[in-house]
Amino acid sequence: MIETRLLPTDELLRSLVGKVTEIRVHENDSLQMIAELDRRGAASELGYKNLPQVLRHAVRWDLTTAKKWVANAGMLSSEITPTGSQLAPVLPVTADAVAEGALSVEHVAVVAEVMKALPAEAEDSVVGFAREHEPSAVRAFGMELAYRLYQDDPEPREPEPVPQVNQHVMQWKNGMLEIKALLDTVTGAKYQALLDPLAKPRPETVEDGPDLRSRAVREGDALAELVDLMLRADQLPEHGGEPVTLTVTMSYDDLAGQVGQATLDNGERLPAEQVRQLACS
Repeated sequence: MIETRLLPTDELLRSLVGKVTEIRVHENDSLQMIAELDRRGAASELGYKNLPQVLRHAVRWDLTTAKKWVANAGMLSSEITPTGSQLAPVLPVTADAVAEGALSVEHVAVVAEVMKALPAEAEDSVVGFAREHEPSAVRAFGMELAYRLYQDDPEPREPEPVPQVNQHVMQWKNGMLEIKALLDTVTGAKYQALLDPLAKPRPETVEDGPDLRSRAVREGDALAELVDLMLRADQLPEHGGEPVTLTVTMSYDDLAGQVGQATLDNGERLPAEQVRQLACS
């Protein structure tokens, strides 16, 4: 073994770089083994839920580390089709660099991340940069490259909101009706606007003192009162002396263009399409 204390600094540093390169080559061997374990369904064969669970037990990695290695292995290994043809790795340029010991497991994870937003032909540039820089710099380089490639493209449209479904369940228990409800944003805001003025603490009086009811009890009493009021529709509650009102805040341009979101007075967001429906109701 070389006595490190006797080596000149530059030689010691070169020796360290060589050792790290060897480690990375061995890491690539390990990645290929992990890919083969995954191909042959080792987790099922050994009675585990998935391969990261196998690795956590076998090599004592935490689950996050095990998942990262399995993901990297899938990116760097070639596949054999049922007909015997060999398919190139998902990241072929990266795979070659890792086999040389030029990139670490951390580099691979970052390259895979940035390549999700880049065309395949950009891998050469990303890997070339990764050979000379640390993973955090590679991430920044990939983001900058993606911006340069797509800066003139139109902004992506926001995905259509998933339709909200109202749910309501009632069940009698010991003479009491148990109610569970899940309301969409608009209906929930309407319900809250109706209930809030009725659920406020009663003013303190000499006879009764302060209102000691919990919030749950006050809201339960308010719901009971609301049910009675619904039976007398001409006597709906007022809030601050005004009829119950649902306030929606949105810029005129967004409303006219049917884009963006509005804000309800409870802070919830409302897509422009639902604002239009609300205005027409």
